[in-house]
Amino acid sequence: MQVYLLKDLPGKGKKGEIINVNDGYGRNFIIKNKIGTVVDAGILSQVKARQESENFRKQEDIKAAKVLAAKLEATPVTIKVKVGEGGKMFGSVTSAEIAAQLDIDKKFIQLGEPIKTAGSYKVKCKLSHGIEATLSVEVTA
Repeated sequence: MQVYLLKDLPGKGKKGEIINVNDGYGRNFIIKNKIGTVVDAGILSQVKARQESENFRKQEDIKAAKVLAAKLEATPVTIKVKVGEGGKMFGSVTSAEIAAQLDIDKKFIQLGEPIKTAGSYKVKCKLSHGIEATLSVEVTA
C-alpha cells in the first residue's frame, strides 16, 4: 500500500513523502491516526507539481548565485586601515568587514584567519549550491 505522509513518521519517512507500507499498518495505524492518507491521482499530481516547483526554485537560486559570483569576482574590495611601522596594522581585517563592503553575509567568505598586514589578497567566497568566487581584497594604509 502506498501512503502519502501528512506528518513525519520516524523510521519510515518525512512529511510530504510517499512510502510503501503493509496494508494493515497503513490502515490501522497511519490512516487511523491521521499521519498519512492513501495515494490517489490527486495526491500524485500535487507531489509532482511540488517537485517541479522546487526544481524551478533551485535552478533560479543557482542562476542568482552564478550572477552574484561573477559580480563579486569583477568587484575589487579596498579596505583602508591604520598602519604602524613596518606595515603592521592596528587590529585586523575580518570576513565581517569584507562582507560589509560587498553587502553579503559574512558566512559566505572563507577567510582562514584575519588579515594583519597591508597588501593584496585573494579570498575565497563560497556561495550556495557549491558555487565559489575568488575576491580580490586590497588592504591599504
